Amino acid sequence: MRRDLRLRRNKEFQNVFDEGRGWANRLLVLKAVHNGCANTRVGLITSRRIGNAVVRNKARRRLREILKSIHIEDGWDLVLIVRKNRLTSEYNQLKLAVQDLLSRSNLIERALFTGSGNI
Repeated sequence: MRRDLRLRRNKEFQNVFDEGRGWANRLLVLKAVHNGCANTRVGLITSRRIGNAVVRNKARRRLREILKSIHIEDGWDLVLIVRKNRLTSEYNQLKLAVQDLLSRSNLIERALFTGSGNI
């Protein structure tokens, strides 16, 4: 993910938490706020509770790869927070969880993804 498409500063994350809306499922939490820019920026939060650095980095790599394959509306700041029970989930379950959150937040259309399964 390009550097200009990421949330990096604490102030940017805090703005999303203070002014944004939230959606959650058992694997992830999504916070989103309209940023008024031409690009959508994404921040990922993986706390130490989900595991050591290897596990956290693996979760971040998977999420970045999933987000590359999904077309998200422009002009949003998004924060994805990985929940602790992510350790037992497979890549496809994580992808379905991301797609579920983005479709519930109306940032993508439901028809843009396929797959079945409970989230």
